[in-house]
Amino acid sequence: METQTVIIIVISVLVVLAGGAAFLLARRLLPARRTARLRERFGAEYEHAVRAHGDLAEAERDLSARLDRRRGFSPRPLSDEERRDHGDTWSVIQQGFVDDPVGSVHDARGLVETIMTDLGYPGVPSRTDDDEGFERVAGLLSVDHPEAVSVLRRAHAAGRLTMADQEHTENLREALVAYRRLAEALLGGLPTTGDAPRGERIEEAD
Repeated sequence: METQTVIIIVISVLVVLAGGAAFLLARRLLPARRTARLRERFGAEYEHAVRAHGDLAEAERDLSARLDRRRGFSPRPLSDEERRDHGDTWSVIQQGFVDDPVGSVHDARGLVETIMTDLGYPGVPSRTDDDEGFERVAGLLSVDHPEAVSVLRRAHAAGRLTMADQEHTENLREALVAYRRLAEALLGGLPTTGDAPRGERIEEAD
C-alpha cells in the first residue's frame, strides 16, 4: 500500500474519531447549558417544576414550552386610564386587608388576572379559585416574574389562601405582597400610598 494512501486513511479515521468525540461532547454540553439557562431564568420555579413533574427532562420541556409561548406573545399597551383604574383598585384592596385579609387576597388575585386579560395574556382563567386555575396563572407569569411567583407559591402552599381562615394572616400577607409585586410589574408601577387602616402597612417581604 502506498504511503500516500495510508496517510489518507489515517487522516480519515482521525476525522471520524474527532467528529464522534465532538458529537458526544455536544450531547453532554448542550443539555447542561440548557439546564443552566433554565435555572438562571426561572430560579426557584425551576426546582418547583422538577418536583411537580418528578422528572428533570419533563420539567425542562415544560419550562422551555413556557419560554416558547412567551416569545410568541406581545402584551397590549394599556391606556393611562386603564393603569389608573387598576392602581385605584389595588389601593382599595390593600386598604381592606386589615378588616378582611381573605377577601383582599381573593380580590388581589382577581385584579392580577384582570390586568393579565387586559394585556392580552392567553389562557387566563376567569376568576377561578381552584388549583388548576392558580397553576395556569403562575405558569403564565413565571417566565417574566419568577421571584414573585415563587413567593406566591410559598404562601399558596400553606393552604388554599382564598378559603383560609383569619388565623393564617401572615400567609395571607405574604400572598398579598406577591400579588402586589405582580400587579406592579404588569402595570409598570402602583400608587405609593400603601397604608392600610389603623396604621398597619403591608410591607414588602424580604
